[in-house]
Amino acid sequence: MGSAWEVGATDCDLSMLPDVEAVPRLPDHAETVLRLAAMGVLSDSRLQEALISAPRAPHALPQPHLDIVELEGSSLRLPFWHDVDARSPLLPSHYETIQVLQLLRVKSGDRILLVGPRGNWWTELLVRLGAEEVMVIEPDCQRRVALEKSWEAGDCGQLATDLGCSVTWGGLVELADIALSEDDEWDRILLTSSLPNLPVDLLRKLPKDGCGLVVIGSDEAPVIQLVTRAGKRELAAQWITCWSVDQFEEIVSEVIEGMDPPDDFEEVVEINEAAVLRAWTYANCDPLRDRFAPERSLRLIEEIWDSMAPFHPDDDGSDDIRARLSNDLFRMGHVLQQLGVFNLAVEHHSESFRMMPSAEAATFLGWALGQSGDTQASLAWCKKAIEVDPTLGNPWNDIGAILLTDGEPREAVPWLRAATEAPRYEAVGFPWLNLAKVHEKLGNKMAAFEAARQALEHLPEDLEAARIFDEFAEGLL
Repeated sequence: MGSAWEVGATDCDLSMLPDVEAVPRLPDHAETVLRLAAMGVLSDSRLQEALISAPRAPHALPQPHLDIVELEGSSLRLPFWHDVDARSPLLPSHYETIQVLQLLRVKSGDRILLVGPRGNWWTELLVRLGAEEVMVIEPDCQRRVALEKSWEAGDCGQLATDLGCSVTWGGLVELADIALSEDDEWDRILLTSSLPNLPVDLLRKLPKDGCGLVVIGSDEAPVIQLVTRAGKRELAAQWITCWSVDQFEEIVSEVIEGMDPPDDFEEVVEINEAAVLRAWTYANCDPLRDRFAPERSLRLIEEIWDSMAPFHPDDDGSDDIRARLSNDLFRMGHVLQQLGVFNLAVEHHSESFRMMPSAEAATFLGWALGQSGDTQASLAWCKKAIEVDPTLGNPWNDIGAILLTDGEPREAVPWLRAATEAPRYEAVGFPWLNLAKVHEKLGNKMAAFEAARQALEHLPEDLEAARIFDEFAEGLL
């Protein structure tokens, strides 16, 4: 890289930057739960205890590359079913799980109807929360057989016995029996996929102090509703927020409304390694699937996720699991970074880098560390990014910006100039803007004017660039 703009600066010297001393890691399951409690997301102490005792990873499909990155503590969804195009094949993140189960307010001794179990994780949590009976309704027969087999094969069946909880399984036939029953009551009813209309007849099974959670809507942002009894025949429904879940099959609504269920059959599905790899590869393609947030926040998450194109050359639409997981971690880190959750963003970017090193992951990791106040670590990861791929302009600009902020404008010049000349940099207006600020501080009027002019070509609405351009334009007349 050449010297910059006649201020006596030397070429960029990577050796002047610190080296990476630590590689952040994602937290384990227990640490994730404790963090969410410290953040105020998890306020129910009983749910906290249940969550710490019941990690979600054992209920997911076997994770590829477990020796490289453990995704248990990530904000990604984990697949529990091999067909990710089917209804609700993913285990939601800890955040969504906490939001939903806190709304349900499970008490010791409750009878709970769970329609759409989403694997066995939530069923285990309901058992640990003190339920006396859990009726699990899985409309898909193949999935129900697989989940029941997994439940009994693992420790969950014995756990339920030890805790005095009866866990039974059913499909559409059992759902029809419950819907038609006159006397059957359920203290808590949870439907985890969406329906077009409120299932009034089913929700009338709630006792006076019971509650139900249902998701209503067929668009991209269905709404979760908290339903309670308001009288002998009346229900009160409180709209909570969007929960972007898949829809139940139409037959589920029809059975609840009194239609005869179809014949059921049992079939064990053998899941091969290729199906498992495909499930993990495509589990997080839709950034909004299963997310729990206001609609505006969902749109923001989607916008941030989609703003970062895949950067691994191997991820060209093929089923490269390492590239896909690395990109998913990177995108999730960028979402968390934009939402201000810097520590978790750092860990997602770092695990993306560990999965498949890239200049992008190292740069955004450095950026997140800088936003959290760790300037030296930020510089170290920017250096790492340049060592991986010097053609990416972002780390050059970030180094210059840090030096400028730290009161070293002269030392920032060559780094910023290098950023403007980088072969790969879509946001070249930012180093030009930083150069304008640098030369303003150094009193280089012509250089400041020219840098501001270049910045405005890329950032025409930027007020700071316009101010510098206007001020120094007058002085050059």
